[in-house]
Amino acid sequence: MTDKDGAQVAGPQIRIRALREAHGLSVSQLIERIVAEGVDGVHPDTVRNVELGYKRASKPLLTAWAKALGLSPLDVWQPEPLKSSRERVAS
Repeated sequence: MTDKDGAQVAGPQIRIRALREAHGLSVSQLIERIVAEGVDGVHPDTVRNVELGYKRASKPLLTAWAKALGLSPLDVWQPEPLKSSRERVAS
């Protein structure tokens, strides 16, 4: 999948808000760190929309986001574990 600029977009960022909060960062502080990683023009609404799952982050943004938190992109972009067959039957 691509975004409006033709950039590849990553899949669901399930835990991204929890990771930011665990690092004690506000949205503004996170944006400062993302800019320091070389991605400009990040708006607070973009961060919130990605965290809430309304928008997907481009790969460059997601990579900078992860580095801003001292993580690898794979640490940030990790889907929820699959439910076991028992959990699927119970739900």
